[in-house]
Amino acid sequence: EGRLGGAGEALGRVALVVAHPDDEAMFFWPTLLQLQAAGVPLSVLCLSTGNFDGLGATRRVEMERSCAQLGVAGEDLLILDVEGLQDGWRSWSEELVAKRVLDFVQDRGAGIVLSFDEGGVSGHPNHVSTSRGVRRARDEKGGPMPFEVLLLNSVGLPRKYLGAASQWTDAFLDDSSSATCTWSHHLACLRALSCHWSQLVWYRILFTLFSRYSYVNTYTRYASFGEEEPSAVAAAAAPARQPTGSDAGRHEGAGAGVRRRR
Repeated sequence: EGRLGGAGEALGRVALVVAHPDDEAMFFWPTLLQLQAAGVPLSVLCLSTGNFDGLGATRRVEMERSCAQLGVAGEDLLILDVEGLQDGWRSWSEELVAKRVLDFVQDRGAGIVLSFDEGGVSGHPNHVSTSRGVRRARDEKGGPMPFEVLLLNSVGLPRKYLGAASQWTDAFLDDSSSATCTWSHHLACLRALSCHWSQLVWYRILFTLFSRYSYVNTYTRYASFGEEEPSAVAAAAAPARQPTGSDAGRHEGAGAGVRRRR
């Protein structure tokens, strides 16, 4: 069973919260593949259909296909289409995002929530609002059994485009990340992005090939105000089983792991 938590206790479901269809493929795919390979149950909440260009219905189907590769379907995948959370270069209400996140996390019983950090990787205001809403949801939840929040670290140039080399260069940097997920197969994220056919333009293909987020995801644990930060947040998924038969393509690259920072 996967382990994600400050005390290293065994937790069940992990929930990913993103802003748009294709965010899961472009930014979080190494994490999702590693957790899937470790048998960790996953749920995904997407706060919009990505309807900025009027392709919301198409993009919904594309995300369903992408997440199906992870075994995430049915009630474990929720793609919202609500007023106030529409794709665009503007901020969303933190209160509205927090409410939707809380409802989703509580309904699915998730113990870990993954999302963007304050930089949102690309600086997109919807990404930033997603991060702020998730953190607000964590603050409001409180209580003796709150869920953990791990925020995907945004990095600057040139680290953002070191691609597969990020797996080695990070080892030589002073990195305070709480958890790291890696996946070594260079086409894994491109396969995921190919499900989002309407978004498969040249610059997204180049991003997927050269972005660190196709190979490495590093996270920082969010601590609410007044909460004591543990020395490390374990993200040690159980050793991935060796792929066999029809699983071979899906699990290719599973030798890379999720490791604890010390």
